Amino acid sequence: MKILTPVKNLLSWIEIINAWTDEIYFWIVSTKWENKHWYKSILNRRDWSLANISSYEDAVKLIDYAHKKWVEAYITLNNSPIIVDIELIKEEIKNAINVKPDALIVKDIFIAELIREIDKDIDIHCSSLNQVINSESINYWIENFNISRMIFPRNISASEIKTLCLKFPDLEFEIFVKNDWCYNSDWVCSSLHLEWLKNWMPYVCNRESMYKTTDKDFQERYLDLYRKTLDCKICILADLKWLKNLVSLKIVGREKPLIIILNDLKFIKNSVKFLKLSENNKEFIDFNINLHKKIIKKDCGHKWCELYNMHYN
Repeated sequence: MKILTPVKNLLSWIEIINAWTDEIYFWIVSTKWENKHWYKSILNRRDWSLANISSYEDAVKLIDYAHKKWVEAYITLNNSPIIVDIELIKEEIKNAINVKPDALIVKDIFIAELIREIDKDIDIHCSSLNQVINSESINYWIENFNISRMIFPRNISASEIKTLCLKFPDLEFEIFVKNDWCYNSDWVCSSLHLEWLKNWMPYVCNRESMYKTTDKDFQERYLDLYRKTLDCKICILADLKWLKNLVSLKIVGREKPLIIILNDLKFIKNSVKFLKLSENNKEFIDFNINLHKKIIKKDCGHKWCELYNMHYN
């Protein structure tokens, strides 16, 4: 299994690639788009500059350096444009393609159509934000956009992953394993939990009892849930290690400090290495609990972890 790691600037890409990640993902800040529409780029999920590569010139250097180290590089176009500026959107897509990434990560069908209009051959990875959890959705993306990889959403079960991987043996699949395992569906719930979203939480969140209307109470309850549950999904591999087309494990968190990302990478690499040696699920899970404390420098949330309880209870 490959490990997919986020990069955001010159320092992080050198350190992360040298730490032997297998794949990287990033977005390039668009000065032209920002000057016209006030956003860094509406095509990317992370809008602020600290979580993105600062120029196309840097992107070329990044991809060149990655390829010299046998690392694949993907550019994220994982948002739906709320501003319909078709000519500028096309220009952004062409700029992204011209730096020669190994694939584009895409959420919006309209953006996927424009990509295929511009380039019929570039690899497309279907973003987790599409909430693809059934075979008909996967067939749609294969038939219409010839995708090379499907990224499962955060809230999919191990049994569902098995079923879909086995049904599409020629398609690559990717899952989240670190830092952002949200229990809510992304199509109705921003993983950033923005200010405007708080008023809507009681209507769209499947854990609505966790939230109140006041900001202070919301933050306390959300942070408590985050500390307990939104850290790690690595133990799911105990049930999935025989799937040949489950090829990539994604570390989330472009905005996180470099040391956290590097520790996450080290943790996942060691966990995957032990996965091949472990004789049973319990042995693998116990190893991960101890490894998390050693490398991440804190206890994993196994007491609240649904994966842990699935195996032990």
